[in-house]
Amino acid sequence: MSDESARPIHICVVCSGNICRSPYAEVLLRRAADERGWGTQVKVTSAGTLGISDSPAHDISLAVAAEKGMNLMMFRSTPLTDELLHQVDLFVLLGREHRGWFESRTIPESARVWLITQPGQEPPTDDDPGILDPIGFEESDYRTALETIDVALPALVEGIENAFSLTGEEA
Repeated sequence: MSDESARPIHICVVCSGNICRSPYAEVLLRRAADERGWGTQVKVTSAGTLGISDSPAHDISLAVAAEKGMNLMMFRSTPLTDELLHQVDLFVLLGREHRGWFESRTIPESARVWLITQPGQEPPTDDDPGILDPIGFEESDYRTALETIDVALPALVEGIENAFSLTGEEA
């Protein structure tokens, strides 16, 4: 009875632990989708390839995101599972290192896999590392990672809009 065309486009932002980069990117992309008026046309989530479940965002990511007006306090990590692979239309990888995880699994032919810094490029080129993982490094590395996500977001949003023919919904 359900109309498949009414199902929202599921976009999943992927990093390793789903505690440093992807929580911020998920909230930022969701905010951009709201600003574009995509409303119920899209569903934005995030997940990690390391299988970490129900952990909060990293303390430094929380602090840097808060400085940028983003509240990640309620965030909890989600593992990227084989089941989730079949529910997502677009995987946005935050680092090139995540390509190997996808190459070792079967994903639906219709699913797209983009590197955040190369939206629409399938497969991403090997010369772009994406957003480097700040885990275990200094606060300045977290700042750099989140600022790089800020810079990459406009092209990503435009790529999503074009790839999925999204338009703003009437209020």
